[in-house]
This record gives sequence, structure tokens and C-alpha cells, in this order.
Amino acid sequence: MAAPIGRSDRRIKKEAVLELARVDDPRLKVTAIAQNVSVRGLRVATERVWRPGDRVLLSSPESALRTQARVVYCQPMKNNRFAVGLELLAPLGERTKPH
Repeated sequence: MAAPIGRSDRRIKKEAVLELARVDDPRLKVTAIAQNVSVRGLRVATERVWRPGDRVLLSSPESALRTQARVVYCQPMKNNRFAVGLELLAPLGERTKPH
């Protein structure tokens, strides 16, 4: 029996403004636009190049979302922007709100 090909989690097309920062220097934040989201990851568009394996702090100015993620890929897009695939270090359903 062959293993399924493709994503196992459903992706939702959703645009939202997020902030990304390096774990080792959280003061340097950049704005990113989420393009689609799943329980375990998301794709964002940003003007900064990220290296696969980089750990980032992900936050939303509109909600209490604050979590860490790992960069899976960074691909050039048009207009000096980059598509960045992020793997969440804990699925969205397992998050708790900050105290």
C-alpha cells in the first residue's frame, strides 16, 4: 500500500498580518502576510530572506497568537518579496493564551 502524496492537513486560504522575528534577536521584527494556514504550518509573504532551519517568533498584532516556528523554505516571488513556509513547533489547536 502506497503512502499518500501531498499535505495531510487541510490548508485554509486566509490573509492576515503577522510579525516575524529571529529567536536570537526578537527586537528586529518584519511584517509578513499569511497566505494560507493549517494546524501545523503556514505560508507567508515577506520582504526579508529567511534561511531554512531558522527559528522565528511568530506573532499577530490582531490576536494573542505568539509562537515559535521553523523556516522550511524561502522562495523568491515578484516585487522583491519572498514566500516563506513555516512549520509551527506546536499545532495551532494545542496553543494556550498567554497569562
